[in-house]
Amino acid sequence: MLIGGQAIGVNAALRIRSEATRFLAVGEHVVDVDTLRLLTRPGEPRLTPKAAAVLLQLARSAGRTLSRDDLLNEVWKGTCPTPDVLTQAVKDLRRALGDDLHAPRFVETLPRLGYRLIAPARFLDSFDARSALVPVGNGGAVAASIASSQRRRTVLRAASALSLLIVVGIAAIALQRQQAGTTELKPRWHVADQRAITADPGPENFPRISPDGTRVAYSVRDPGRYDAHIVQRSLAQSRVMRLTAPASGRESYPVWSPDGSTIAFARRTGDGCKIVLAPALGGSERLIDACAAGAPNYFSWAPDARHLVLTTPSAPNANDMGITLVPTDGGPAERLSYEHGIADLDLEARYSPDGSQIAFRRGASPYSDLYVVSANGGAVRQVTHLASRMRGFDWTRDGSALVFSSGHEGLQALYTVSLEGGRVEALGVRPAEFPSAARASDTVVYEIPRLRTQLGTVDIGTPQSVVHELVASTGNDAAPTFSPVDDRVAFVSDRSGAQQVWLDDPAAGETFPLTDSDEPTLRYPVWRPDGARLLITARGASIGRLIEIDIATRARRVVSMGDEDVRYGVYGPKPGSYIAVIGDSSEGRELIEFENAKGSETSRRVIMRNVARFDYDVADASVYFTKVAEPGLFRIDPQSGAETLVTEKINPAHLDGWIVFQGDIFYIEAQAAGPNNLHDLNPASGDDRVIATIPGPLADLNFSLSHDRQRIVVVRIAAEDTDVGAITLRHDGAG
Repeated sequence: MLIGGQAIGVNAALRIRSEATRFLAVGEHVVDVDTLRLLTRPGEPRLTPKAAAVLLQLARSAGRTLSRDDLLNEVWKGTCPTPDVLTQAVKDLRRALGDDLHAPRFVETLPRLGYRLIAPARFLDSFDARSALVPVGNGGAVAASIASSQRRRTVLRAASALSLLIVVGIAAIALQRQQAGTTELKPRWHVADQRAITADPGPENFPRISPDGTRVAYSVRDPGRYDAHIVQRSLAQSRVMRLTAPASGRESYPVWSPDGSTIAFARRTGDGCKIVLAPALGGSERLIDACAAGAPNYFSWAPDARHLVLTTPSAPNANDMGITLVPTDGGPAERLSYEHGIADLDLEARYSPDGSQIAFRRGASPYSDLYVVSANGGAVRQVTHLASRMRGFDWTRDGSALVFSSGHEGLQALYTVSLEGGRVEALGVRPAEFPSAARASDTVVYEIPRLRTQLGTVDIGTPQSVVHELVASTGNDAAPTFSPVDDRVAFVSDRSGAQQVWLDDPAAGETFPLTDSDEPTLRYPVWRPDGARLLITARGASIGRLIEIDIATRARRVVSMGDEDVRYGVYGPKPGSYIAVIGDSSEGRELIEFENAKGSETSRRVIMRNVARFDYDVADASVYFTKVAEPGLFRIDPQSGAETLVTEKINPAHLDGWIVFQGDIFYIEAQAAGPNNLHDLNPASGDDRVIATIPGPLADLNFSLSHDRQRIVVVRIAAEDTDVGAITLRHDGAG
């Protein structure tokens, strides 16, 4: 049976119909129970079947609170649902009714109890579309006829026209913001023939297209192992050919030579990383140079094929990454002389099609931007100003723009940015990562990420570490943080269909969302020391805000100032005080402490400038931080304000991967291949020991330590089936 354009079971449909007469009046709205149409909204939109069923259950309860279990057992009777499905149904219901989670008029959420309908509701045998609803006593509603149907139609037409003007105005403003102040609104780039070109089990990563646009090379993971190898095939259906003989290690980042005869790639093994060249059709390989084992190494061939361009540290123990030219004949590497700080992280250097420029990504994820520099070195020019999580880029065929993957609007998607004017244009291809453009055709290949991440806990001090599942999910979970007072865990997840902050409460036996946010990206939940509130960094397309969430009521408020770009924030030493990193890379980031009372900043001081990441140790009120322009982990003494170097073992290339807890520094030592180690470093004694081994691949280095120091929670890769996709990307020269 079809209801609302969706197929549902016959029993479910009969159950919905038998619960009520034909119409349900809720506040100013009327729902046709037969068709699930919302008769009082323009266009009469349909409720989803589950949202309608939840509404009917709440209406029949006459304002009483229904627990989540009650609703799950009734609406999803005969199935084994997760709590996520109810959360999504309530969210759909609120959206249809025009309700607000934080100031509800229809459906109220009672934390740890359930939901109740607070709007007046009544079942009706009939409904006249020319009637309006007015509330009456005791929570009821009746249909009251208006004096003139013509007058109502006039009012509706005026309201529709006004709504249309508002929608058009909002769309125009959004489009203007997207174009970063430019007056050109016509799309300059057009996508066609979008398709998947691989569908094999397991992940296919880092695709690179051949110069003529006919073949693609990529990395394939060996099942059940940490190893991976390079293969290549034609874009049409063809046999997959392995590039190298079987060997241990992880091979990645393949890139074709200008004539398509050779492929360069990185091979990571237990003893480090090597750059390897191999014939594209198979044959003897040869080693070119070493590469940085702990950092990404993306290669690009010079147009004359005499050297590769990549990025490497300036010294063995340095924490920067700078552009380096590596001859393919085995000669010594040469650093490009260009504007580069001692801790600038420049990655993914790529030559332009004519060889005159080099583009690169500067900044650790998730705060990166694209830059260009002359192939001869010198001054650099920033092309994007997004400070986003970028996953790969390439030059367009004509060299006038860069095509890149960014998460600044939420899901990783493809965009172009013009070198002249810096106009960013969405291509409508998502999810998408690591684009690679051909030189002799308009074809672009890219990763179609199909990665599922889950939270897992690892016991500290056990001889053989095992990852235990924390909360089951069919979505992607990230950014976990243990409560400082109990076993609750806050985390970010898209399990309800959109990214929100969730809370796992093992004592109550439930996992539920804390937010209903419209921001595309939520990061870094941080607990208040008493466990009553959370801070979250909510990032839009151009600016980040620091938002506080009350756990009991789920009320939220913005504590940062509206014109400041927040990267990360924590609670400060005094009630109502906060510490945050603000500012973009071009302005220089400041670490500030401020107080916010009733929405106004009452005090403010700058603690340090050019800060990459920091953590606040409640035990001794010390601030630990890494710098943008200097390697190492530093500490600010709370009494004297003196700055001291704590250790050089923390790599600022990873914004995550370390925390400070009760005077000790915990950090994950990332391995090129194999399990990762968790270290406990005592800064006073210098004692550094491995306290846990984390098996299985990690999605990132973000982790949290339990309040009793017995467990950590990590983000693990639960499943990965990434494929390779392709599009045709054409430029409208008329622009």
